[in-house]
Amino acid sequence: MTANQTKGVLSSLAALMLLAEPAAAGPVIDIMGRVATVCRVSLAGGATPVEPGEQMLGRLTELCNNVEGYRLVLLHPAGLEDAYVVLDGERIAIAADATRTVIVDSNRPAYRERDLALVLAEGTEAVAVNIEAQPKGMIF
Repeated sequence: MTANQTKGVLSSLAALMLLAEPAAAGPVIDIMGRVATVCRVSLAGGATPVEPGEQMLGRLTELCNNVEGYRLVLLHPAGLEDAYVVLDGERIAIAADATRTVIVDSNRPAYRERDLALVLAEGTEAVAVNIEAQPKGMIF
């Protein structure tokens, strides 16, 4: 190639570069994923028979990642007169004709640990209780 030809090729390349649109900074990658719904509750000691009077059930650990929240439901026998639970100092009544009592109703995901006690009226026979976690909204 002669000097004039080289100049011509370089001039052509320069002109093409000026006319070309600038290239993007790099490829764009969109990442989307779904995480499985985890919603669980545990109570130190599990489901144990509870005697009349106030009995500490233990440390309640609740974990739910559902974006719309969750409920914790105490499962108990019907016929508990004047009974209630105390969750971190908050008293929650148990209806005598019910077998399920909502003790937590959250509108957002959470991880918490709290103290839970059950108070039964004198003369009540020992009962077994349990707790279940129920996610709200869509479950993945």
